[in-house]
Amino acid sequence: MKNKFAEQLSLALGRDKTLIQQQIADRTHVSPGQLSRLKNGSRNTDPQIRKSLANVINDFWLNYSGARENFGVLSFQNDRQLQGDMFSALMKQKKEQRQREIIEAEFEEAITVKPRDRTPAQQLVIERYPREYAEEISAEITDLAKKAEYAGIPMDKLQEVIDKVNQENG
Repeated sequence: MKNKFAEQLSLALGRDKTLIQQQIADRTHVSPGQLSRLKNGSRNTDPQIRKSLANVINDFWLNYSGARENFGVLSFQNDRQLQGDMFSALMKQKKEQRQREIIEAEFEEAITVKPRDRTPAQQLVIERYPREYAEEISAEITDLAKKAEYAGIPMDKLQEVIDKVNQENG
């Protein structure tokens, strides 16, 4: 029985006629036989090989299928309350953003209170906010990297941009 990644790999190999299976196998350090077994779903593989295949083949649905299971991308398709489409994912992302904005406002209000006068709830928000903020920065960087990758911007060029911004802004 094929898994989702195997189905998408099979479809991607059918869609992408610019690379033949031997070239894909060579570039991903996977034997042609193993690639065939992965495509047929008769063999599972680890996340690193899936990532390598997705990068070499550069197919949106293959990337999405692999990311959903292996690369930490939110899988809104597994959320029974959502419809399983991109619009639903966007709505979930906006909801999470609103929640972060609420925490930020609570944090800003709490830090204006003198430490000895803070309530336990205010102290908890002060302790929680830096982690939430760091997670937000990480999510934004991941989003930027994935969009750049999809757009075909090499990661070294993206790193140059990030380095330049860091130099200019400290």
